[in-house]
Amino acid sequence: MTNNNSVSLIRKAIILLTVLIVLVVFLIIFQFTDIAFRVWDRIQHTPPAFIAIYLTIVALIAAIGLGLIWKIWTVGRKRRGQGTTTAEKKRHTLEELQARAAAARAQGVDVSAIETELAAIEAGPQELELAFFGKISTGKSSLIQTLLPNASVDTSIIGGSTTAIERYHYENNRGLSLTLLDMPGTHQAGADGTLDREVMTAARRVHIVAYVIDQDLTESDIISILRLHAFDKPMLVVLNKTNLYTADELAELKTRIKSRLPDGVNYIACASAYRQKIQRIAADGSATWEEEYRGGDIAPLLQAIAQMTTARGTLTARNREALLSLAHENLNHRLSHYRRERGEALVKNYARKAMLGGVAAVGPGTDILIQGYLGMDMLKHLTRLYDIPARDIDLQTLVEAASSKVKTQLTIILALAGNVCKAFPGIGTVIGGASHAVAYGLIFESLGRATLQALESGSDNINTQHIIQNFEEQLHNELETRAQNLVRLAIGRDKQS
Repeated sequence: MTNNNSVSLIRKAIILLTVLIVLVVFLIIFQFTDIAFRVWDRIQHTPPAFIAIYLTIVALIAAIGLGLIWKIWTVGRKRRGQGTTTAEKKRHTLEELQARAAAARAQGVDVSAIETELAAIEAGPQELELAFFGKISTGKSSLIQTLLPNASVDTSIIGGSTTAIERYHYENNRGLSLTLLDMPGTHQAGADGTLDREVMTAARRVHIVAYVIDQDLTESDIISILRLHAFDKPMLVVLNKTNLYTADELAELKTRIKSRLPDGVNYIACASAYRQKIQRIAADGSATWEEEYRGGDIAPLLQAIAQMTTARGTLTARNREALLSLAHENLNHRLSHYRRERGEALVKNYARKAMLGGVAAVGPGTDILIQGYLGMDMLKHLTRLYDIPARDIDLQTLVEAASSKVKTQLTIILALAGNVCKAFPGIGTVIGGASHAVAYGLIFESLGRATLQALESGSDNINTQHIIQNFEEQLHNELETRAQNLVRLAIGRDKQS
């Protein structure tokens, strides 16, 4: 009974609220109607010039209001296609990369391969290159064989005959000359049907990209096409083996495929030649079986290639930019690898020095880390390694903040260091003050790793707060294993000395 009364009361309240809302809406409508009629009545007795000025002002205010609403709505939102950062859009010059490579070589970085690439770019335009991509068994090698009947192209009806990047030279009597690259099938290059690093690097070096299919596009095809299209190169999707389809099927495939291609990607359909066994009978009546390539219609492919290569200057300029961008990335990769190795070596070296200094220290984290020379010197060397001016980081504040964090963890670090030292009999006689020394080593190693992590992640993260956050994480990261490694390092050094 109580539930029924409650439901009835709620219904009455909703009905009353609905009636009130309807009445308010009617009131608003009547008010606006009254205002509209009064304005209209006055307009009838107003000069046309004044009406024009009045309407212009109203329209202007409305436009400003809509503009402000749009600004407020879109502020802070990324527009589609604007995800690329300024750094990614920056174009690199040959002179800039040559200077950076020379500076890296002076530091001890092996940049011989990059300097060879830059020398090739400086030498001038190379022959145009076209690379054939696609899944296995789509007929990439067969297309090249059809283009070059006298070439020895490894093809197979099983598929997957191309296991490495093969190069072939093509030239015809109409002046078309280019290098054809037969790429491994995507299901070979990557386990998930995508393209591996070597294949993707090759794609960035060529002038034109052709993606070969023999049926409707699959999801893995779309992924590969989008990745290749991202390199901003003239691209062609080739439907091969058209001899296997009827005219209606080809028309339907064309519609479906073109609807799923990114803007700027061309589509053509052709048929590569196919192998056929034939029997030859000699004059003496003996018979032999041979394989020959028969059929094939690649006229649409040749026409598309010829059309693309007419803009040779544009192709060469875009390819030069791609090669410079690739050289820039390779140089960054080499520098990053070199700096990481050198940085880790520096951190280990300073951790060992801290352990030796910790032998005589009474309280880890109060002498060397706060005021000592080692902490500041390690940070200066790390920032210099990454070409970061020391003034960009307040080293004194960083050391003090790190010391403050150490004080809260000091008891735990000392206890852990003591337990680790017990696992090495006689260690006290080797280096003395073992637990303090190991604690110093862990502190310096954690600070060094935290600084390296910030330096590697980019200039946006090079600040005291971020480094201290990394430092705090390092103080909890595999301390026991790291402590054991530091003890082994100290024992090894002690024995060597």
